Amino acid sequence: MPELATHPIAPEPAAGAAPSAAPVTRIGRYRVIRQLGEGAMGTVLLAHDPELQREVAVKVLRDGGKRESFVARFRNEMRAAARFHHPHVVIVHDAGICPDLGPFVVYEYVPGRSLRALLEEGPATTKEAIRIARGVGAALDALHSVGIVHRDIKPDNILLGPDGAVKLTDLGIARVPDATLTRDGQFLGTPAYAPPEAITKGEYSTRGDVYSLASVMFEALTGTRPFPGDDAVQVSYAVVHDQTPAPSQFCPALSARVDEVFAMGLSRRQSERPASAGAFVALLVTALREPSTAAAHKRRAPLSLSTLALAGLALLAFIMGVYRLTRPPVPAEPVVAPPATATPHPTPRARPRAARPVRRAPPR
Repeated sequence: MPELATHPIAPEPAAGAAPSAAPVTRIGRYRVIRQLGEGAMGTVLLAHDPELQREVAVKVLRDGGKRESFVARFRNEMRAAARFHHPHVVIVHDAGICPDLGPFVVYEYVPGRSLRALLEEGPATTKEAIRIARGVGAALDALHSVGIVHRDIKPDNILLGPDGAVKLTDLGIARVPDATLTRDGQFLGTPAYAPPEAITKGEYSTRGDVYSLASVMFEALTGTRPFPGDDAVQVSYAVVHDQTPAPSQFCPALSARVDEVFAMGLSRRQSERPASAGAFVALLVTALREPSTAAAHKRRAPLSLSTLALAGLALLAFIMGVYRLTRPPVPAEPVVAPPATATPHPTPRARPRAARPVRRAPPR
C-alpha cells in the first residue's frame, strides 16, 4: 500500500472563517499521497483508490470552487474528457465534489514525467521529438474530429510515460460543442504557446491548437520558446507583433526545410498553417530527416588550391605505389661463364716479310 498523506493540501477557508488546521488527506474515497503539480486551474494530487487498489491522479479546483466561471470550466473539463477515449489522451475515471476543496476529477495516473521536466534537462533528441510530435498530433486530430479544441497545449500538459507513452492531459479549458464558457475576447491559456488570434480576439480553433503544437515542438528541438520571457504582457505582445525566429538560429543542425515547416505552423494567418495537427507533424518528420543547412553548405563549399594540390600529390603517390606493386618483374640477362677447356683465341701472327735477293760477287 502506498504511503498516505505525505504532501496533503489544506482546504481554503470560507470567507471570514479561521484557517483550518487539519490538512485534507482524503478526497471522496481517494486517499491523498502527495502533490504532483499545480496549474492555472487547480492542483493535481497523487491518490490511492482503495476499492480498485490503484493509484490515480486527482485534480481539484485551485480556489475551492467559489468562482462560478471556474466551476463551469471545471465541469467542462469533466464532460469533455469523460466522453472521449484515445491512447494518447489521459482517461477520466471519476468526478465529484469535495466539501472542503470543491469539484474534483479523477484521471488515470501516468508515471513518468512531463515534457516540461524533460526540457529542463535540455532539448529533446530528434527521435524523442518525433515520438512526442506524433503522439500529441494523433491526440489533437482525434479531439478535433469530435469538435473539441484543447486551447492549452504546452509542455506541462504532455506526459511522458516510462514505457514511451505520450499522453495529452488537462482538457480544463477545452471547448466542446455548444459550450459558452467565455466572453468574446477573453483569453484562456498560456501566452507563450497561444496563437495570436487567441490573444487579440479570444478566437480558438483547431488551427490554433496547431500553432500551439508548433510552439511546443520549437522549444522541444531548440531548448527555447519562439518568444521567450517571463512577463505575460511582453510575451503576448511579441507573439502578436514580432517576427517569428527560425529554429535553425538556435540549433544549426536543423535544416532549412525545418525552418519552412515552423514558418507555416507559427504563421499569424490561420489559413497559412497546416490544416491539421497530423499534417503539421507529417511535414515536420519529413523535414527532420533531411540534412542540415550547415552540412549542405559544407558539402557545397569549394576546395582551396592548397587542398587541391595536396590531394593531387597524394593521388600521384598512390598511383605510383600501386604501379610498383602490380607491374610484372623484368628478367635479368643471364651471365654465361666460358668453359674450363676452352683455348684462348689465337693471336694473329705478323705477316712475314719477303726475302731480299742476295747478290754474289763475280769470280775473279
